[in-house]
Amino acid sequence: MSEQVLRAEKDGLVTLTLNRPQKLNALNHSVFKDLAAHLDWIEQNAAKVGCVVLRGTGRSFCAGHDLDDISGGGEGLTVSHFETRTIERLSDLPMPVVCVVQGHCLTGGLELALGADIIIAAESAKFADTHGKWDLVPVWGMSQRLPRRVGKAKAMEMMFTSRFYSGRDAAGIGLANFCVPDAELDAAVSTFAHEVLANSWRSNAANKKLLKDTDGLTEKAGLAHELHRTVGRGNEMGERLARMRK
Repeated sequence: MSEQVLRAEKDGLVTLTLNRPQKLNALNHSVFKDLAAHLDWIEQNAAKVGCVVLRGTGRSFCAGHDLDDISGGGEGLTVSHFETRTIERLSDLPMPVVCVVQGHCLTGGLELALGADIIIAAESAKFADTHGKWDLVPVWGMSQRLPRRVGKAKAMEMMFTSRFYSGRDAAGIGLANFCVPDAELDAAVSTFAHEVLANSWRSNAANKKLLKDTDGLTEKAGLAHELHRTVGRGNEMGERLARMRK
């Protein structure tokens, strides 16, 4: 691997860090190859991973798809739609995935962030979909994941205008789950990740799957799915109750 995405593991928490700070972590094929390799590892070791954090080195999360990569045609990956499939793999991980955004989170970078379950924004964050500015149409999931987070009307506003939204704005429209001052970002991420890890990992994975499986169903169909196709009680329940009663 080229080390354009770094991986760290500790006590069930895996942190993936985009590592092209000189390019504001702009995405190219090498970044996606590294990311895919780390996803291989997570998938193979899923029983030992309770939460994944995705973030970027330096002053920005990700400035989007590297325009040099677009204009140069990339590196000729042999797998069709490799980038799209890689983001889908991130989204399909069984454990919760948290994206941490400071500075730029633009276009392809926003599509990558939308592959996460939770987005935590710093006040310095700048979110935008600028496909229209460059005469582009999304192929990495923007048209599906953005309206599911912010609603169709707000997604159209973002896509039609290429307007920038601050971290506070993003939290206000539901794009980010919450926003904190930059100086408090690392602490907020750590607190949130450890709250996730303290929960039953089985429950977290089952709840994530339940929400995905019932997305788009009517309420009645979703309730039937919840009732008949999930396992309500896990093996840890007795132990967890005993610890609480001590």
